[in-house]
Amino acid sequence: MPIYSLGSAGGSGTLTAASIIAALGYTPAAVGAPSFYDFTTGVVPAGVTFTRASAGWHYNSSGVLVSETTDVARFQYEPSTLTARGLLIEDASSGLFTYSEQFDNAAWVKTRTTIVANAVVAPDGTTTADTLVENSAATTTHTIHQTPSFVGGTTYAFSVFGKADTRSYIQIVLSSFAFSSTLRTWFDVGSGTIGTTGAGCTAFIHNVGGGWYRCVVICTATASAAASVFIALASGNGVANYTGDGTSGLHIWGANMRAEDRVTSYVQVGASPVVRAADVGLITNGNALADQCWIVKGRTPRKIASGAINIAFQVDDGLDNNRRVLRYGTDSRLHLIATVGGVDQCDLDMGAVAANTDFAIAVRWADNNFAASLNGAAIVTDVSGSNPLGLTTVRVGRDAAGSYWNSTLRTIKTQPTATDGELPLLAA
Repeated sequence: MPIYSLGSAGGSGTLTAASIIAALGYTPAAVGAPSFYDFTTGVVPAGVTFTRASAGWHYNSSGVLVSETTDVARFQYEPSTLTARGLLIEDASSGLFTYSEQFDNAAWVKTRTTIVANAVVAPDGTTTADTLVENSAATTTHTIHQTPSFVGGTTYAFSVFGKADTRSYIQIVLSSFAFSSTLRTWFDVGSGTIGTTGAGCTAFIHNVGGGWYRCVVICTATASAAASVFIALASGNGVANYTGDGTSGLHIWGANMRAEDRVTSYVQVGASPVVRAADVGLITNGNALADQCWIVKGRTPRKIASGAINIAFQVDDGLDNNRRVLRYGTDSRLHLIATVGGVDQCDLDMGAVAANTDFAIAVRWADNNFAASLNGAAIVTDVSGSNPLGLTTVRVGRDAAGSYWNSTLRTIKTQPTATDGELPLLAA
């Protein structure tokens, strides 16, 4: 009978760890694979696959807005502080304004204004920003605009980057032909504040560094019609018309219009609408299918309060009828839901979390013993319901039906389980 020794080098008569694992029927991919995925390093972690069928823009580690090519993951940084936000996961989106950076193009109609090209550094690091300058002292509007077609009942997001020069107030004005009335929203790009917001609209302002702010208005069209969208100068908050001096202006760059209820990344558009494809992230490590504890850290999306449901992390059987999911609801609350055969078995309501806010959440999925903690707070429990079985797919930032996170995820960790006492520590 041969004599075997345990060793690490292998060879005749030697049992190695790998040979024992192989004899037990395990595959190498299922052994020793990581269960912690850190998206703040700028590299796709082992055990994760990523695709996107187009280019996509994001803020890099220097705070510069850059475009990544097809299938290259976008690791987002806060442009004003250079804080690593993690992996940016968004759905497909189409830029509907044409010539998004070329305001001197005839697609942008000028009214008592002139576009002056200059050497001001734009958010993308190039010296391509324009200055919107009054060329009249008239007591009336000073604008540029395009006139796209709207569909009644559809929500749209409008945005432009602005930087103060001799003026700091900028308006986004929506025509009454497609909206309930003429809707005006003011931004002060000198102080980074939002002034009066058009009725029924939601406004956001984002400091993107270098004195630039991204100004966003989200509003739902009430009629199907062609209607003008104006980018207008103003002398103060709430000032619709004013006496210009014929020379004042401010810097602008990168205008976007999208049919969406949220703030997503910039889309560069030329002569025709451009579609940014959806980001697709999957965890291929089998441990994530079996592990009953998740620890997820990320940032909620910027969106209107009644906007669509957003999916941060999901494990399912290829569809959404059998799944475990972390989602941000239309109620602006984080929920952890287990579904079997299309019937929700548990819904851990973790409470309200403001849009564009960091969070950490830890959850244990166990039959009749579901529990979770948000940001280290006391656990929320559900002591009835079953876990789904036969799960095959681990999705990062989306569900099977195509609902997306539309924000960033910093880290995801899965482990076999956690006790009630451990969950707040994991989510701290």
